[in-house]
Amino acid sequence: MSTENGETRRQRQRRELLADIEAEARRQLAAGGPSSVSMRAIARGVGLSSASLYTYFDGLDDVFTLLLLGSYRSLAEATATAVTAFGDAPPADRALVGILAHRRWALAHRSEFNLIFSDQLPGYQAPPGGPTVAAQTEVFEPIVDALRSLRTPDLSAEELTVVWAAFHGAVSLEVNHHLDWLGDPAAMHELAARRAFTGVGLPDPTSNLRERFEKWAATATP
Repeated sequence: MSTENGETRRQRQRRELLADIEAEARRQLAAGGPSSVSMRAIARGVGLSSASLYTYFDGLDDVFTLLLLGSYRSLAEATATAVTAFGDAPPADRALVGILAHRRWALAHRSEFNLIFSDQLPGYQAPPGGPTVAAQTEVFEPIVDALRSLRTPDLSAEELTVVWAAFHGAVSLEVNHHLDWLGDPAAMHELAARRAFTGVGLPDPTSNLRERFEKWAATATP
C-alpha cells in the first residue's frame, strides 16, 4: 500500500528510521565528538539491537559518511540560500554574503563544522566515487561563482585559495574558541575577507553589507 507521496509503508518506515539514526548520531557527535559515536550507542538510542543496525549500515564509516554528506548539504543550502536572497546585488556583495552565511552556519553547527573540515576520523575510508568531495565542492560553488565573475582573466587557484584561507581560517579559529578574547570576531572575519578580496585585485563589497546580511538572517527561515 502506498502513501500520499507514492512510497510504501515499509519505505516510509525505513526513511523515518534512517532519519532517527542520523539524528541520534548527530546528538552523540555534538555531545562528545566523533569518539562518542558508536554503533552500539546509536542502536540503543533508537531502540534497535546492534545486529539490527548492521542491516542498514556495514559499519561506523557508513554512519560517518551519512553525517558528512548531511552536514555538507546543510552548509551548501545555507550559503546558496543567502547568495540567492541577495541575487540582485553586485557579485562582490554576493560572494561576501556567501562567506557570511558560511560563518553563521559554522557557529550554529560547531561539531558538524569540525567533522567536515578537521581530520577527526582516523582510519575513516570515504566511499569510492567521491561523494564527499563533490559535496564539499557544492558548499563553495555560490561563493566561487560570484568571485570568478568579478575579474577577467579569471582568478587563479592560488588567488581563490588566498580568499578561502582568509575567511575559512578565521571561522575555524572562532568555532574552536581561539578568538574568545577578541571583542568582535564578526568584524575581524569581515575584515579578513575584505582584505583578501582587495589583495587579489577584487572590488571591496558594499560597506554596510554585513549589517544588511544580519538583518536578513534574523528573519530568514533556519
